[in-house]
Amino acid sequence: MKLARAAWYAALLVGSAPAVVQAQGFQLNEIGSCAIGRGQAVTASPCKDASAIYWNPAATTELSGWSVYGGAAWINVSGGFTADTTGLSTPGAVPPSFPPHGFVNYTSADHKWAAGFGLYVPYGLTSQWPNGFQGNFVGQKAALATMYAQPNFAYSISKDWSVGAGVVFGYSQVQLQEALDLSTQVAAPGITFGQLGIPTYTQFGTANIQGSATTWGYALGLHGKIGSDWQIGARYLSKMSFNYKDGTAHFYQVLTGLTLAAGNPLGAPAGTPVDALLTPQFLTPGGKLVTQGASTTLNHPWQAQAGLAYSGIRNWNLELDYVMVGWSSFATIPLTFKGAASASSTALIEDYNNSWTVRVGAEHAFASGIKGRAGFSWVNTPVPDVTVTPLLPDQNRQNIMLGAGIPLGATWTLDAAYMYVNTQGRRGRVVNRSSETQTAAELNTGWYQLSANILSVSLKAEY
Repeated sequence: MKLARAAWYAALLVGSAPAVVQAQGFQLNEIGSCAIGRGQAVTASPCKDASAIYWNPAATTELSGWSVYGGAAWINVSGGFTADTTGLSTPGAVPPSFPPHGFVNYTSADHKWAAGFGLYVPYGLTSQWPNGFQGNFVGQKAALATMYAQPNFAYSISKDWSVGAGVVFGYSQVQLQEALDLSTQVAAPGITFGQLGIPTYTQFGTANIQGSATTWGYALGLHGKIGSDWQIGARYLSKMSFNYKDGTAHFYQVLTGLTLAAGNPLGAPAGTPVDALLTPQFLTPGGKLVTQGASTTLNHPWQAQAGLAYSGIRNWNLELDYVMVGWSSFATIPLTFKGAASASSTALIEDYNNSWTVRVGAEHAFASGIKGRAGFSWVNTPVPDVTVTPLLPDQNRQNIMLGAGIPLGATWTLDAAYMYVNTQGRRGRVVNRSSETQTAAELNTGWYQLSANILSVSLKAEY
């Protein structure tokens, strides 16, 4: 039974539109509304709030006293797949997602040191398609949600330079729902149901796999000032490997209503219901589709970002950042079953590449105290042409951001931001890749189109 890829993707993706379009791969950058409004170019001159714990762990010494910051983003993805041969377009069925963020920080009166704690979602995925889509046999619904918890400490090593670091604890959940194709299943030794005349992409069951995992990593930061107008900064978030060792695979039968013809190779009487032959696989102990365990390992890649900021124009702050993400560790994903499907244990071929992003951002302080923000980023996808699938039809993106910071008295500030995510579309596949020798030209049979609208709201309190 071809169950390995279903369990892997579920173990890969427990917690998640027809793709993640917010960042490279399944990375998320919707952490702090101020940062989003400034194009996420905030490593050299982070927003004056506690989200600096993520954006530059060293820059929290620039804050004053107690700073609390929290909010969430609303992410709405649109897109679909158009098949080459039929021209049929299938829209995605992606529900909105709401990744949260929360930070608290205390900076000493002399700005010599700072300590804080942050909760944020740096990686996540939601991928969902309607019933009847051919790609459902690769993945109908996938969800990845990973939360990082980061205690942080920053120290000023001189008047203009500070360093910061934090241990990071990660908790990740993954879920996958995938249609099971009857035509590929073995009916008798050496005989598949497809050889009995069952059409390709006949769904006879649904796999639903879930799992969770925890692990540890670290974050580092460096922040400095050059004269009165320039700031530089850099941050590094380590790779974190999640071992989903206690996942559970549930399988549910979908009735086909099919019957066997006379003279079939199984020797069964004409008119024998195919569903009756399959039911024991779902219900009988030892059946390959009974509930069982599954495990895999998924690497959340390292992130490195560096930036240069300029504030020499009155009431303006401008920044340029460059980001690298170590997606090359996402090459092959092992999947091991712990039940009757153990013989189907395998590894999935992904072959991601390291990726890069260029970000620019600007902030203007108005006399009223309101801050206006704008930003733009070009995002280079890590996904090769041969790995553009229903689960993650990733592609190069152009992000346009606008935002504002509105003071609500002496203590509170409301930050809001909007981001539009644009793509040019990309060719992709709706079948699985079984060999390194298979190419995009051989497998890709249609066109994926994606866009997204993102709204983010955060509230800041300073004491």
